[in-house]
Amino acid sequence: MKKNILLLICIILQTLVFGQKKELKKINGDSIFTQKGYSFSLEYDPEDESSDESKNNIIFTFSKQINGREKIIHREKLFSKFKNVEFIDFNGDGIKDILVENTSDVRSNLTYNLFLVDLKNQKLRKIDGFSGIKNPNYLKKYDLIDCTVMSGRNWTSFYKIEGNKVKDFGYVIEDGEDEHGKDLEYDKNYDLTLAKILKSEKQRK
Repeated sequence: MKKNILLLICIILQTLVFGQKKELKKINGDSIFTQKGYSFSLEYDPEDESSDESKNNIIFTFSKQINGREKIIHREKLFSKFKNVEFIDFNGDGIKDILVENTSDVRSNLTYNLFLVDLKNQKLRKIDGFSGIKNPNYLKKYDLIDCTVMSGRNWTSFYKIEGNKVKDFGYVIEDGEDEHGKDLEYDKNYDLTLAKILKSEKQRK
């Protein structure tokens, strides 16, 4: 009996000690979120410097104050190398969406988890496959996403959010010169590829 009591005490003490290591980082979002009572936070162990993307190291929480109480709207475990959050509109509705930084490669190309914000229905919508896009950039005029990836030879691709997933158009536009020193005409190929995508998207409608 005494052994069981001592074991229980040890477990409780371990829980308290390890629980104290956790750090809660409050995130300041766009003013529209603050005005409507929304808040964001990341919970993590400040001593955890793991680079293993298969092991989630943060808890991302999106909540709202309702009648003096905090209502959790979305909570999810994620991996985040630098534990940063950015707010950028990625679907053209005028409301900034939430990008929780995921990881960075050897050339400092960043990836993110994207959560589209739906204030009307008070929810977030996570976009599958978005974390596979390096240095994502939203083209509001065309409702498309492009990227500029730093590599041995820099390159760009195009994507589009469809439902809860990312569509990869499959184009890769390389920058710089080829093996024979010939200019790859990045700007020209970028414009031609964009025009081709816009035409195909128009024909789909």
